[in-house]
Amino acid sequence: MQKIYVRPMSLSYGSNATSLIKLKKALPICGNKKLAFSNVEIIIRAKKYKFKKIDINQIKYLPTKIKKNVLKNMRNITKKRKKISGINLNKFVIFGVLNVTPDSFSDGGKFNKLKLAIKRSRQMSNDGANVIDVGGESTRPGAKLITIAQEKKRVLQVISKIKKFNVSIDTRKSDVMIAAVKNGAKIINDVSALDFDQKALEVVANLKKPVILNHSQGTPDIMQNNPKYRNVLLDIYDYFENKIQQLKNKNYLIRNIIIDPGIGFGKNLDHNLNLISNIGLFHGLGCPIMLGPSRKSFIGKVMKNKDSKNRLGGTLSAIITGYNQGVQCFRVHDIKEVHEALKVQEALNSI
Repeated sequence: MQKIYVRPMSLSYGSNATSLIKLKKALPICGNKKLAFSNVEIIIRAKKYKFKKIDINQIKYLPTKIKKNVLKNMRNITKKRKKISGINLNKFVIFGVLNVTPDSFSDGGKFNKLKLAIKRSRQMSNDGANVIDVGGESTRPGAKLITIAQEKKRVLQVISKIKKFNVSIDTRKSDVMIAAVKNGAKIINDVSALDFDQKALEVVANLKKPVILNHSQGTPDIMQNNPKYRNVLLDIYDYFENKIQQLKNKNYLIRNIIIDPGIGFGKNLDHNLNLISNIGLFHGLGCPIMLGPSRKSFIGKVMKNKDSKNRLGGTLSAIITGYNQGVQCFRVHDIKEVHEALKVQEALNSI
C-alpha cells in the first residue's frame, strides 16, 4: 500500500507572494497571502520511497490516483486556519512557558511559588506572550512521574489567579485537565498527545477545549534511550493523522487541534534538525502547527563546547526557520527576545 505526502516548496514572501498568487503561479500557505509556495515535493511511501518536485501547475497532469491525494493535501495546506480560543492564527502566537515545578530542565524552582508565578505571568504577557502555558510536572529527559494530587497542588491555584490571561495547562493526566479547565484553563497541552492516560481522549472530546497534541516517542524517563524511526517526518505525520481521526470519531472539532512534532521528545539530533527544516510538511494535516525548540539539548549538541546556558541564539534560529515555513505557534521561555525576532521577521516578510 502506498501513502502520499505533500510538502510546500519554493516559498515566497510579501508583495512577491501576493503577486505570484494573483498570477496563479503560487498558492498561499494557511490562507496567508504574504506567504506562498510555487512548487511541491510529493513523497510516495511504499516499499521504497519516491520523491518528486513539481510546479503547482503541473499537478493536473499527475496520474488520477496520485492527483486525488495531492489535491486533498493541497486543500489542507492552503486553507485559512480559524481562531483558537480567540487567538488569531494569521499572526504568530507565543506560548510562554511557566513551569511551577522544582525540577524542570531549564527553569525548575524559579517560579514554583504563587507570587513568583503570578509575577512571571504578568511579565510574559507584557513581553508579548499570547498564552501562558502552565506545567506542574517536569517532562525533561529522565524525569519521574508525580502523583495527580501533587500536580494539582502545583498548578490549580496558579491557574485560578492568572485566568485573566489565555492559559493552557501542560499535563498528560485527564484528572488534571478537568480540574485545570474548571479553574480557568482554556487550552490543553499534552506532551503525550493523549497517549499517557487512557481517559484523556474521551475527556478532551467532552471538554471541547482546544488541544495541543505533542508527539513523543516513549515516556520522559526513557524517551532519549536510542530513539528510532523508519522516517521521522512521515512516521510522525502518520501518527498525527491517526490521532486526529480518533478525535474526529469522538465528534471533536478538528479546527481546535494544534500539532507539535515534539522537538527533543524521543528524538536524536538528526531527527530534530530534520523536523525543524521540513516542518512545512505538517500543513498537509490541516491543523495549526506548534514548534517548541526553546533551550533544547539539540542546540547544545550542535554547539558542543561552545554551548551557552540559555541557548538563545539556537532557539531563535529554529523559531525563524519554522516561522518562515508558516508555523503559527511557538512555545518558548525567552518571550521578549522571541517576540522581537518574530516581529522583525514579520516586517521583513511583509515587504
